[in-house]
This record gives sequence, C-alpha cells and structure tokens, in this order.
Amino acid sequence: MDTLEAIVAGFSFFDTDVRNIYDNLKSKDKTINIIFVNSKLVYGLDHILGILKIINEEDQRNIKSNVKNVEIEFLLRICYTNQIKYALKSNFGDSKNKTFVVVLISKPESKLRNTLGFLSSFGIEDSNLIRPDITKKNYILDYFFKDKFKGNSHMLLNNEEKYLKFLIEKAAISLN
Repeated sequence: MDTLEAIVAGFSFFDTDVRNIYDNLKSKDKTINIIFVNSKLVYGLDHILGILKIINEEDQRNIKSNVKNVEIEFLLRICYTNQIKYALKSNFGDSKNKTFVVVLISKPESKLRNTLGFLSSFGIEDSNLIRPDITKKNYILDYFFKDKFKGNSHMLLNNEEKYLKFLIEKAAISLN
C-alpha cells in the first residue's frame, strides 16, 4: 500500500483474551496498526487486500472518512456496517474464539517483523485461517446477508471470483 507495509497472518491463540494481546503489542509500539479479525469473517488473502486497497485509495484521494482509526475502519468494512458496536459484536462476539487473522500495518517493515515475532509468543501461526472455504462463505452469507440470498441457488455462490468481488464491493460502500 504505497508507503505502508502490511503483514497478514492467521493465529490460533492460547487465550481468548485478544484485547490483552492487543494491549501488549501496543505497549511495545504505538505506531503499528494492529487489526484482529475473527477468522470466520476472512474469505482469503484477497479479501483482506481488497479492504486494505479501499482504505488506501480513500487516503490517496483525500476522501475524508468519519472514522479516523484504520483499525476500526477495517473492522467496519469487513463487517459491512457503519456501526462500531455491531462490528465489534460481529468480530469479537464469540467469547470462546481463539482463531484470528491479524493484520499489521506500519511504515517501516522491520517494525512489522518484530511485532509478528512478539505475537508468536501468544499463539501458533496458522496460514489455513486465511484461506477461503465453503464454511466461511456460508458463515459470511448467513451472518451478514441472510436476507439477500435465500438458498444456494444464486450464481454468486457458485463463482469464487464474483463472490469475492461482491464482498469487496460491499466493504467499499459500508461506510457510505
């Protein structure tokens, strides 16, 4: 993303308290944006990159968002809402969840590598959490779009490229 660097990693954490992990990471370096996303909401790396591109594009075009925090804006977009309370509930509502995709954003890449190393002390990295699959597709559709699509007959469901495009377009308009 132009001058920003990002690392995306899936993690199975030892503890469900990701707020504690977030606070620990932020205490080491406040300049890094740290985003924890419930792994069930991530439909692949291209899904994450699409949302990051939206945020970056708005920044490049000087489109002012009401949300000043990249971490919150990302959560709002991946939860297809403009309501922070709903995004937090959608993302962190399962108190037993230990699997998250972590997005680290910073200018110097060296800071990202150090943070990723520190993050490893809280859990086990698992790249499978980033991969798209039918379970995630169904979860996202059921959780966010159940009123839009009845049954599995819609063409969107059978075409991975169209489905991903649909998710990114929904993320783009979620704050408008």
